[in-house]
Amino acid sequence: MAGAMYINQLEIINVRTFKKSKLQLLHPDRRYTKALPKPKLPNVNLLLGDNGAGKTTFLKAVAITGLGPAIGDAHLPTYRLARRERSNGGEPDATPSLPAPGSIEGRFLAHAQDDVLTAEPLISRVNVTPKSDEVERLEWAGGEDGPWAPVYSSRNDAFFMVGYGATRRVESRDRFDPGARQQSSLIRSQRVRSLFEEAYSLTPLSIWLPELQSSNPGRFTQVCNLINRLLEPTGYEFSGDQMQGEYGFIRGGLSVPFPALSDGYRAYLGWVGDLLYHVVQTAPSGSKLVENQGIVMVDEVDLHLHPKWQMTVLPTLAEALPKIQFIVTSHSPLVVGSLEWMNILHMTSGAKNSSRGQRLQSAVHGLDADQILLTDFFGLESTRASSREDELHQLMLKARGGSSEAAKDLLRTMSRGAEVMP
Repeated sequence: MAGAMYINQLEIINVRTFKKSKLQLLHPDRRYTKALPKPKLPNVNLLLGDNGAGKTTFLKAVAITGLGPAIGDAHLPTYRLARRERSNGGEPDATPSLPAPGSIEGRFLAHAQDDVLTAEPLISRVNVTPKSDEVERLEWAGGEDGPWAPVYSSRNDAFFMVGYGATRRVESRDRFDPGARQQSSLIRSQRVRSLFEEAYSLTPLSIWLPELQSSNPGRFTQVCNLINRLLEPTGYEFSGDQMQGEYGFIRGGLSVPFPALSDGYRAYLGWVGDLLYHVVQTAPSGSKLVENQGIVMVDEVDLHLHPKWQMTVLPTLAEALPKIQFIVTSHSPLVVGSLEWMNILHMTSGAKNSSRGQRLQSAVHGLDADQILLTDFFGLESTRASSREDELHQLMLKARGGSSEAAKDLLRTMSRGAEVMP
């Protein structure tokens, strides 16, 4: 069995918007209960909430604890993780107080890997220690470090974890420098660096896949099959053929090279191609790539995707890679509608700009976008533009006051709206 880990629980104290929050996460090997029944997609966690509610911070917290004792050698470009509250009750002219020490604790389920087997959860606790208003240090402070020994090696499949930030860029073939990457930091930290550094670029297919085609044709075929499974909703096909050094994607009989694809396809295939690169690099010889276990995080998973694709992206990922634990963020009601309430972690705002996560037992699977936007997950009172809402309200008041003309206008306006509803 491939060695890997899943995260069971994450507790965040005094980190960014989180004063104190503890959340359970879904994964393929989780034990489910009546309070938290098993969903159809048991490997998907969607973080939902307003801008600034802590979704990206949550992904970073998973990455930090997932590196275990290697966090001290990761050299991730963290900035102002420690929570800062304003003094004087948060008045507009109040100055931020000095940051308080924070902590992040992850509880992980470990599998057989490098002769390490334990039924107990692996605990990783990282303290966020402010040294000044601008400087802080991440210090591993919890759990037994013995079982974490494989995290210092880059070529084993233990503790597999990859993360992608909202700014996803794939370098061109002629500008990619793998040597510079390997010298810059711990390989494992590079797999999550995109979450912390906007300018960090991903490994393009054209860099690593040609060599795999010649050295391991079987694995190459597995990669091609996986890419095609992940592209099924789009109508594109991946043949594995190259066009002037770039792989082509076929649709309607035409082959389009990767750089010529639209932003949505490049954003999606960019991180998928990078993910498969890391899977191939770490998977044991003879194992199937679809059997790979571990954690994959994607910020704004619906980035640049057409609404039709948003409706299928998470089911497609979950079914193509059933042993991967996905933790993703989104603002899209169409993404929400593809899931059940058990899959959704809603970030809510509290006092003093604080956030906490919770599950809302609200049936959203299969609802249309307008219906979902009116649920507690989004909290909108109406999906109409405010000017149109005011117009309808005025017509209603006039109709109630006895104006037959206003009543007719109201009926005409409402019927036109009904005609354009899906």
